[in-house]
Amino acid sequence: MKLPICTIDAQTNTLCRKCKQLHREGRISDADIELSKLLIDMSKSNKDLKNITFYSSYELSDVVMIITRKQDVPILSSPEIIDKIKEYTQKQVRFLEKTNDPKKLVESLVDPIPVLNVTTLYIPPFSDKEYKIEISKNYKNDLPIPEEIVVQTVTSVLNTHAYIEFV
Repeated sequence: MKLPICTIDAQTNTLCRKCKQLHREGRISDADIELSKLLIDMSKSNKDLKNITFYSSYELSDVVMIITRKQDVPILSSPEIIDKIKEYTQKQVRFLEKTNDPKKLVESLVDPIPVLNVTTLYIPPFSDKEYKIEISKNYKNDLPIPEEIVVQTVTSVLNTHAYIEFV
């Protein structure tokens, strides 16, 4: 199992020097640490969890986004695992495939709604960039998660501002 923190740290409930530094720098969140401990604990009774990769998580107001590999989503999506994560976090759970491709990320967030386009806009004077996400206006009320959460997640994961435009 690959986790944001060392496996030994998750098992012993203490962080090594390296993980403490990553936590101080904000590269590992409290949610990453807690979910790592939970997954290690669940792997004792579920052998399928031993081969997953959990990269990171993002806690939003009422949703926890778990970033993992595409092939790990079916394992983590089992009802017993989702129920334990929901019970532990008191939030809904969504899984995202780790990617630097903004369109893939948005598609995984709003699935089954089709994404028309994700455009990179460069903003003068320093060529900062942002993503414009285009979705058909026919789906405006059908998004599986609120528009603000889609924008917040894309902004957090890709570290660049984003907005949705319904066309």
